[in-house]
Amino acid sequence: HMSVLKNRMFSLLLFLITGLMFFGCSHKKASKISMNSFEFIRFEQIFFETDPDSLQRVEKEFPFFFPKNYPFSAWVNRRTDSLQLALYQETKALLDKDVKKQIHIFLDGASQYFQDFPLPKKAITITSDVDFNNKVIFTDSLLLIGIDNFLGTNHFIYEDIPLYLKTQMNLEQLPSELAGSFAKRMVMAPEDRSFLAQLVFHGKKQFVKQTILPEFSEDIIVGYTTDQIDWAYANEKEIWNYFVSKELLYSTDSSLQTRFFLQAPFSKFFLNIDQESPGRIGQWLGLQIVKSYQKQTGASVIDILDTPYKELFKKSKYKPRRG
Repeated sequence: HMSVLKNRMFSLLLFLITGLMFFGCSHKKASKISMNSFEFIRFEQIFFETDPDSLQRVEKEFPFFFPKNYPFSAWVNRRTDSLQLALYQETKALLDKDVKKQIHIFLDGASQYFQDFPLPKKAITITSDVDFNNKVIFTDSLLLIGIDNFLGTNHFIYEDIPLYLKTQMNLEQLPSELAGSFAKRMVMAPEDRSFLAQLVFHGKKQFVKQTILPEFSEDIIVGYTTDQIDWAYANEKEIWNYFVSKELLYSTDSSLQTRFFLQAPFSKFFLNIDQESPGRIGQWLGLQIVKSYQKQTGASVIDILDTPYKELFKKSKYKPRRG
């Protein structure tokens, strides 16, 4: 039995190095990514395979992975820790060419629709102690990927992780995670705290993902199973009627975030349908509103990002489908 969740020290890096990386950000216009110019580094291989005497050389080359608030001995010990070595062993099954392919899918789509925005020219994979809340970090210059979050839904390392999270932990989900991280940077959070503004805000982010990854089915984009997406479509009218009848659209009650937008095993209508409903149903419904707006207006994805929330909702003429 193995649970990597007991030792979370290194996952702090995902927070620690974010600030450091922004120093290297450029704001030049991006050109279409040439796959030859794309640099790919498996840091976990360098870290665990390097001769022990050469670890300081690795530190010099990748200083942001060795924050000074940890003694150097912590990194030396990490390299021989049985749990860490077992985790690294499992990541070896993910081949460079397969990981690169998934990154390319994202970069191809993003460079096609967002030519004026800088895209990273480097991707680095690391082991993150399965920090599933921070699977990827995205800056202008760098993609950082916690590669141990993509071992496959049924992987034995994930046995203590709830199913609603595990369904999003396979390599095919990586382009969607990258697109989601990119979308967070593209879509401005509304000053308006109403439920309706939140629906459209999350819908815009999902729409950016869908635009970048047109070949991906909506369940992969939203991070649902096929059963969950089927449930959402079958119950769309009831979901919308609930939001309207409970007068939630203009509510600024912060508990609605937890109930309908954040990661959860199911959405909280406080009805008997709760157990069947997927979590984050507000994100999915918001996507339907944004798709309806695009259909009505023919607006480009860039225009959609600039459209105020109330205007977008009004012009979407959104009508839920009956299941």
